[in-house]
Amino acid sequence: MKKGNKIRCFYAVLVLLCGAPLFAEKSQASDFYQRGVEAQQSGSYYDAFEQLQQSVLLNPTYGDAWFHLAECSYYLDKYNLALQYADNAAKYAKNASGIQNLRGMIYLALGNFTQARTIFQNVLASYPNNVESRFGLAELDLFSGRIGDAENLYKDALKRQGTNRKALLSLALISAEQGNTELTQSYIDQALRYHSGNAEVHFLAAYLAAQE
Repeated sequence: MKKGNKIRCFYAVLVLLCGAPLFAEKSQASDFYQRGVEAQQSGSYYDAFEQLQQSVLLNPTYGDAWFHLAECSYYLDKYNLALQYADNAAKYAKNASGIQNLRGMIYLALGNFTQARTIFQNVLASYPNNVESRFGLAELDLFSGRIGDAENLYKDALKRQGTNRKALLSLALISAEQGNTELTQSYIDQALRYHSGNAEVHFLAAYLAAQE
């Protein structure tokens, strides 16, 4: 073999050897991410948290993994950590409105209602049909005792997404609080029709039935 061909072969092998770990690393980060998301969807937040941590350890710019880490931290009531992860997600992930809505919910949980309201309003300024921001504002109104304002926001969200589970359940609770049994049952019936496999829906239906 000629010297030039030997050199080219040497560099080709070197590229393959050096590139293989990189490709494996990216694939592995993706595998951890997938397992983490599946665990999160099944409600196993601690397992999801561990899997997603491995994912960002291997790929620190994995924006979607940071976002799901923030969500898991939020569900586990680790709000300061959730905010840190959400800030990381904002650097790399594309779902800007989703990240900002999550940040708004974190600030709401931390009791910083002013910051939370600013975030939700900013999202709606850019995305007027964003349902999650409307939910955020509705929850702020509930915390502030403005039940009528919250009810209107949930109804508005339901007009935009007629089968939305959160809107139906929230309106059922508000109607029950107002003593409107017929309307409460109507919202619960819709929730059961559209989300018959959801445990939260069945729990709330049973709870409200017991209250009656």
